[in-house]
Amino acid sequence: MTPKEPLRVLKIILLCVMILCSHQTAAADTRHLAVKAGVLIDGTGSLPVNDAVVVISKGLIVDVGPENRVKIPADSKIIDVNGGTILPGFINAHVHKAYDEKLLQAWAQAGITTVRDLAAYPPKSSFDHRDRLNQNVRNARLVAAGPQMTGGFVPSGYPSPVFVKTARQARAEADRILNEGADQLKIMLESNWRNKVMSKKVARAIVETAHKRDKKVSAHISLSRDIKKAINAGADDLAHMALNRVPDRLLKKIVKAGIYWTPTIEVWKGLAAKGSVSDRYLLDNLGRFVKAGGKVALGTDYNGGPFPFEMDMPIKEISWMHDAGMSPSDIIVASTKNAAEVCGLGKALGTLERGKIADILVVDENPLKDLANLKKVRLVIKDGVIIRE
Repeated sequence: MTPKEPLRVLKIILLCVMILCSHQTAAADTRHLAVKAGVLIDGTGSLPVNDAVVVISKGLIVDVGPENRVKIPADSKIIDVNGGTILPGFINAHVHKAYDEKLLQAWAQAGITTVRDLAAYPPKSSFDHRDRLNQNVRNARLVAAGPQMTGGFVPSGYPSPVFVKTARQARAEADRILNEGADQLKIMLESNWRNKVMSKKVARAIVETAHKRDKKVSAHISLSRDIKKAINAGADDLAHMALNRVPDRLLKKIVKAGIYWTPTIEVWKGLAAKGSVSDRYLLDNLGRFVKAGGKVALGTDYNGGPFPFEMDMPIKEISWMHDAGMSPSDIIVASTKNAAEVCGLGKALGTLERGKIADILVVDENPLKDLANLKKVRLVIKDGVIIRE
């Protein structure tokens, strides 16, 4: 053996080890994950499926359904949930100041796998920070609206508003914010402030600009007269339930327009406890909207008021939705499918269907029987990765 041969042999051995490791990594990357033996509530509003299986590969759902119809691949890691309930990851579609890893991880551990922050803070650097946070699979996915676009009204303590007075300015600012990286826009249609109200023309210009770029617009409202402007502007969802009674004919117009409603009852209840507002009509408005065929999305306005909000799974908000007349199935759809839609992620998230991102919450007992069972978390999967077991 020449002096160079041992070195050549060592190189060959190292190369073989590298190839073997790369194959093992690839195998791990392509290995399936199967969640089986659970009651499936897929988020679409369909009836539950007993003895269900969800098969995941590369972060996506590749098959789902009854165990006798779904073939579990031989290379699967199998998790038997033994009668637990399998749900889509929940979504809180209205939070604030969520650019915080501790908050995002706490939400994710509770099964809230996505949140929508409805006020960039601060605007120019928020989206890079969002992208960094979203690289960590253990964080709840952060959907970031741009800074609030307003004619002048800014709720106390809210960050970084953008003031717009003309339609031309509105289009330019909307484009600028979206170019910076905002996932969607938020407009303030509060009508209770003289000389600080966004005009119909300006609101319409913002929505048209966003829709041309396939981005959604959330409209902040607090009274029924604000809703008319949101409908005329073509907004995609209403942020906050109206405090005064909404006439039935106006509820029907919201339904006809296909606008979602994110009620944020928790923030109004908190302000009502301080004597700042009346919560007299909140549940009545919500109940009549649902009876009229309205689409509701879960959102609490977390961090949107000067009092502590419920962290983790928002059972208070969910309970008030139930008190308003929403069934447990309605509430699950609102917290998954509908919330994904208002976040602009309806094609990717919110239901347990083939091709969707594998965000999954498994709880010990059926929430259709008792919504409090949503707190009994057994397993959380996000982007196909187990983050709580």
